[in-house]
Amino acid sequence: MPALNGASRRAREKSDFRAGPVPMRLLTLVLFLGTTGAGLAYTRDSGRIADAVGRLGGFEVRYVKLTGQNETSDSAIVAAVGLAPDDTLLAVDATAVRERIEGLPWVLSATVRKELPGTLTVEIEEREAAARWRLEGEEVLISADGAVLADDVPVRFRTLPLVAGRGANEKVDAARDLLVAHPALAARVAAAVLVNERRWDLRLANGATVKLPEEGASEALERLASLEAEGAILSAGAVVVDLRLPDRTTVDLDPPVPTAPEGETPALPAEPELDPLAAAIARATL
Repeated sequence: MPALNGASRRAREKSDFRAGPVPMRLLTLVLFLGTTGAGLAYTRDSGRIADAVGRLGGFEVRYVKLTGQNETSDSAIVAAVGLAPDDTLLAVDATAVRERIEGLPWVLSATVRKELPGTLTVEIEEREAAARWRLEGEEVLISADGAVLADDVPVRFRTLPLVAGRGANEKVDAARDLLVAHPALAARVAAAVLVNERRWDLRLANGATVKLPEEGASEALERLASLEAEGAILSAGAVVVDLRLPDRTTVDLDPPVPTAPEGETPALPAEPELDPLAAAIARATL
C-alpha cells in the first residue's frame, strides 16, 4: 500500500469518521465535546448539545417505567416527569425530575434512573394515611408526618383517628402513641383536639371531654383509668374531666356549651340519653 502524505491521511480519517458506525461517531463526538471547553462556552447551552448527541445516538426517551405507586396516579407522575416528545436521556435532569415527583402529595421519596438506550425508570415510595385532620370546618386526610394527602377523605379512610385544631397534623404521632398506650379509652375516643397547639383534649363518642396536661398526659390517663374502675365517671354522659393538675382531678357534670372555634369542636355522634345510674355513681364517687 503506498504511503499517504499528511493531507491524504487527514482526508482518509475524515472520510472514515463520517462513514463509520453510529456508536463510534457518537463516542468521538462526545470525547470532542468533553475535551474542548471552547465548544461548550461558545454555545452557552450544554443541555442542547447533550440533546443533539442523544438524538444522534438513538437515545430518545421511549419508555417511562413506573413502580411503587398505589395512591398516586400514573398521569400525575408522568406530568411531574415533564418530558417533551423529543427529549433524550442525556438531556434529562434526573435530580430535577426526582424533586418534582417528591412534590406530589402521596410521594415520600422517589428514585429516578436512566437506562440506556431509551428508558427512564421511576421508583416511588408513598406515605401512608395516618389520620383525619379537622380545622376551620374542613376535614382532610394526613400522613404520620403531617402532610396533607387529600383535600377530602375517601370512604375507606373514614375509620382513621380524627385530630382537630391548629397544628394537630404535626403532632398526630403523639396523639396516636398516647391512645395506643391506653386502648380501653382509645376505643371510646371520637377525636383528639389540640388546644393552643400545646396539649390535648379527648372528645369521647358519648360527648364526654377529657382535658390532658401538656406534660405527663399518659400518667394522667392512668389516673383516669383508676377512677373509671371505681366509679365509671365517663359513662355519665357529657361530663368534663380535667386532669391538667397532677394532684387533682376535677369533674364537671354540667359543663357549659363549648365556645371554641368550629375547627376545635369536631362533630361527634349524637349524644345518647344520660344513664341515671351512671350519673349517680359518678356523683357518689366525687
